[in-house]
Amino acid sequence: MTDTILCVDIGTSSLKAALLSDNLKKSPIFVSRKAFPKSAFTEHNSAQFYLSALKDALSELHEKNPDYAIEAICVSGNGPTVIYDDGTTLLYSEALSLSEDFSENAYLRGSKSLFIPRFASFKSQFPEEWERSRRIFGAPEFLLHELTGEAISILPEERFLSAYWTSEELKKCGFCDSDLQKIPPFKKMGAFVGKVTEKAALATGLFEGTFVFAGAPDFVVALIGTGTVMPGRLCDRAGTSEGLNLCTSKPIFAEGLRTMPSVIPELWNLSYLMQNKENTDYIDEKSNLGKKTLSDKNNNPRSSVSSAAYFSELSRGINLLRDAAQVNGEIFPDFMTITGGQALNSRIVAQKERETGLKIKKMPCADAELIGDLILARIGLGDADDIIDGVFSYIPQF
Repeated sequence: MTDTILCVDIGTSSLKAALLSDNLKKSPIFVSRKAFPKSAFTEHNSAQFYLSALKDALSELHEKNPDYAIEAICVSGNGPTVIYDDGTTLLYSEALSLSEDFSENAYLRGSKSLFIPRFASFKSQFPEEWERSRRIFGAPEFLLHELTGEAISILPEERFLSAYWTSEELKKCGFCDSDLQKIPPFKKMGAFVGKVTEKAALATGLFEGTFVFAGAPDFVVALIGTGTVMPGRLCDRAGTSEGLNLCTSKPIFAEGLRTMPSVIPELWNLSYLMQNKENTDYIDEKSNLGKKTLSDKNNNPRSSVSSAAYFSELSRGINLLRDAAQVNGEIFPDFMTITGGQALNSRIVAQKERETGLKIKKMPCADAELIGDLILARIGLGDADDIIDGVFSYIPQF
């Protein structure tokens, strides 16, 4: 039997999971994807399907990997989705809708938090559910609670606190003490959360007592899983949305770029977010870049002009990052790592290389979030000292 980590990432519309061993080159990696029912989004209850989706994924994974045993579990996911303990869900992609009390709060309007406005919108839209709920979770934290019975909030790194919350800021934004009691305390990513309960084992097919570890937001685990945690490392997160990310030794501020902390203390992440979503929607595994027309996700033809616009913007993003790095004395590499659906299409990868002039490296698993989960679980188990050690130990290209 081969020991693996069950790596789980919760998306907006589906759950994906894989059994990852320490040797990611050992055999092809199978990723199971289980969609939530379409009704879940109109009824605001997609979190109620997390366990059943995990059960179905686990069954498929065992069928594909009969000789793999699960040593531990790590869960990551999208954010800032907000979920009540009964499974009522407000997705991060949904527009805010605030009650009068919140909409007139000056502190809330000026808040830099990604979560506090969503808490306010959640309370405004579902006041009865808010009052009767005992806990409020993010997406990965809800599944962690379902598996272990433990309530936590994941904080990737201390410098991310301004994008999350403090008790003082929550109160200034209009939340009372009883509201604050609903929000679980922070734990660091990679922290041990608890063990799979008997109830969760019966619901999923997991073994009771299996260790469960905190992942992080999908953006964060993708950076870990691509090794974009050292100065001069560049990755392309190319899925439904797309962003280029460069790790730097200091914060850089330049027009058209966004800077934020890295998951490594004292390091930073400089990013370019692809703006023209219309041009990125069809750039997936069904694209047909070698012909004059392209197909979108429904196989409808699109003009090759859209392809030109997409690659023009991609090149612009690379050039902005390169120029900002060079002006500020930072390393800019001659390659970048790709993760997400586009990594599955060799023609797209080849054209990206031609258009950007960069060599593109693929990961052993196209969904690098899951590799990030593997690394965090290994840190939690004591098999890796820290993220950098985990990157060198478990990503083959290092």
